[in-house]
Amino acid sequence: MFAQFFSNIQETKWYAAFLAPVMEQIPNHSTLLDIGTGSGKMLELLAKNKSVKSTGIDTNESMLEEARKKTKDLPVELIKIEPNSTLPFTDEHFDNVTICNVLFHMEKEAIFKMLDDSRRVLKKDGRLIILTPTGQGGLVNLSRRFFRFGNNSIFIWYRATKKNAKKWTDNQILKEYCAQNGLPYSHKVTLHGFAQMEIISKS
Repeated sequence: MFAQFFSNIQETKWYAAFLAPVMEQIPNHSTLLDIGTGSGKMLELLAKNKSVKSTGIDTNESMLEEARKKTKDLPVELIKIEPNSTLPFTDEHFDNVTICNVLFHMEKEAIFKMLDDSRRVLKKDGRLIILTPTGQGGLVNLSRRFFRFGNNSIFIWYRATKKNAKKWTDNQILKEYCAQNGLPYSHKVTLHGFAQMEIISKS
């Protein structure tokens, strides 16, 4: 039931705007791994608009069922994995790895482990692109920016993610990870201040 609800949210205009900054970073005809792909909306859009060959992984079979509906007959592979398992791919396999709406729910040790494994499967000049909410902005600003879409789901998303997202924003975990590992790091606030994109380059 939740998988179908989340799949419907991914069809809204605001969710497309949420994903847009990440999609702009993905070159045409490249290869992509999406960790925590959920119902697969970004993979669908990338396959249709940029001919990207994508692989989506998730621990939730119900989410993957929704993703299969969206990506039917597209060059997308969907794989169910067990929680905390090593990524089932060879070294230097993908041009880019994306993690959207996932890491800010996890503990620091698990985050660092996932980042290490994500770097392993990236090609030499690959990038790891992380998209999260900021937990900032406030309901008044949210209403001013998005009420015209006539969709209450962004308010549900904001309230459900605000606490963990604000903690994520304040702690700057990815910046700390990059400093420890000597990696290039960039950050961009998106979605009128309600989301952020962080990029880690492999080299």
